[in-house]
Amino acid sequence: MIGTSLGMLNTDFLERNITKFKTRIPTLILCVALLRLAVAVPVPQDEPDKPGTSPAKKPVDKKAKINVHIIVSAQARHVLPSGSKIDLLGNEQTCQDVQRLQHSIGPDGATFLDLPLCKVKLKIYITGFDTKTVSVDLADYKDPMRILVKSNGPPVISW
Repeated sequence: MIGTSLGMLNTDFLERNITKFKTRIPTLILCVALLRLAVAVPVPQDEPDKPGTSPAKKPVDKKAKINVHIIVSAQARHVLPSGSKIDLLGNEQTCQDVQRLQHSIGPDGATFLDLPLCKVKLKIYITGFDTKTVSVDLADYKDPMRILVKSNGPPVISW
């Protein structure tokens, strides 16, 4: 009798537990499937801002004016040679109001006042270096604009 009652208890125990697991197994499978979907969905990575590129351009106020402070440095030089200059030329299509502006580059850089938010071309003249030219969209400007002039290759802009 003891053996049969123990056998009965085992089967009752198993039947009760199987009933519990019948509802839990589909729930577990659903959770695993949802977790797998959540992991598989690609999430865009944030990239650092690069000059001249912005994912969503804000509307530009054509009448807005800004002061542009540019700090220029030269590769392998602690101080720029005297007579170093920077020219700012307005893009013919987007910046017709800006004619050629020229400033000497001092220890604190150069500042151009009351410029519209448009695309401009900067020409940098440093003694001992080739003339370097770079295009910049002033709508992306952040103070100050830093330009590293290299002896070989294009200048590097950071802001």
